[in-house]
Amino acid sequence: MKKIHKILFVCFIALISFNKNNAQNKDNTFTITGEIKGLKGNLYFRHPDKEYTRTTPSDSIIVTNGKFKLTTNVSKVALIRVFPKFSGPDKKLSKIPKGGRGYIPVKSGTIMVYASPGANITIKGEAKDYFDAYPSGDAFNDGLAKVNKLMYPMYNEMGNLAVESTYTDDKAKKEEINKKSEAISKKSIDALVNHLKNNPNALASAWYLNDLMLRTQVTNEQAEELFSVLSTDLAAYKDYKDVATRVQGIKETADGSPVPSIKTNATLNGEIFDINSLKGKYVLIDFWGIWCGPCVAEMPEVKEFQEKHKDNLVVVGINSGDTKEKIEAFVNKNNYGWMQLMSDKKNTPDNFVNRFNVQGFPTKFIIDRRGKIIKRFVGSGEEAFKMLEELLKS
Repeated sequence: MKKIHKILFVCFIALISFNKNNAQNKDNTFTITGEIKGLKGNLYFRHPDKEYTRTTPSDSIIVTNGKFKLTTNVSKVALIRVFPKFSGPDKKLSKIPKGGRGYIPVKSGTIMVYASPGANITIKGEAKDYFDAYPSGDAFNDGLAKVNKLMYPMYNEMGNLAVESTYTDDKAKKEEINKKSEAISKKSIDALVNHLKNNPNALASAWYLNDLMLRTQVTNEQAEELFSVLSTDLAAYKDYKDVATRVQGIKETADGSPVPSIKTNATLNGEIFDINSLKGKYVLIDFWGIWCGPCVAEMPEVKEFQEKHKDNLVVVGINSGDTKEKIEAFVNKNNYGWMQLMSDKKNTPDNFVNRFNVQGFPTKFIIDRRGKIIKRFVGSGEEAFKMLEELLKS
């Protein structure tokens, strides 16, 4: 009898464990059920729990007669984009004036949806010359749908004007198109800013504020004001954390501020780097990527400064978007021997892009001998190099 009781007890424990695991799996299940009129071809997306590089293929969603269903497990709340593969409402350029083919990316050419554990989301709408299709099913997606229903028609109109401008040779006509596009752009930014102020509890408001900052479509003062309106109930989510880090970066990277602390092993050799060890010398921090043509074009000049002023200047490169292997191959091939750090995409202390509120590539910071920021330069490094030349003469 004792033996039977023991067996029953073990089976009972196993059953509890089995049910618990099943419950956990069920809680992590995320489902999208969609029906989009006029949709042709399959859809693609990048799973929030997977690591992708620029060459990693996206995951696919099979579409039949405009209908589709995706069921997967996710571990966190994350914004994903569902998009066609050049067979949907993107802004295709079949003949670019300079030759070749391409397309103009616009937000309205993708379906934005929040994935979260346990969510069952429905997407309905129409694939016209943009995705007039939006998610519903929980507060995250209802808020996202609300802002995108407002913004997508304007984004689409700007995309259509960009295509028209590309194919127009008439200078006066092109100027007229560009003025119209600028007017719509201003209208869209004003509408979005007003929406964010009136919807402080929507997680999508945090994402869009971050996007406005990235595109420098709001001033630093506006960004700080809009962030102050956001509900702190969102503080646990990535989109809020990202924009919070950027807003903090506005203050911490102002001219005259001590350079933000960098103590990290996100180096190519894995050894610890501490920016405080560079006090006593001027420092040039260069945010770059191999994918960024202007960044790569300026690196020979960075190398020239580094070699010419090696006793007084230290260069620190911070790469975003490339793998360690690709960075190593590139710097070794070109004999770029200065320190290279790798910015983390996640919201960690090693996400230097967010912490320094980098809004474009290349971005350079000049740091004085005391470890204070002299100035930030975005885009062409011509002014940065000119300032360095003057500083290093003294």
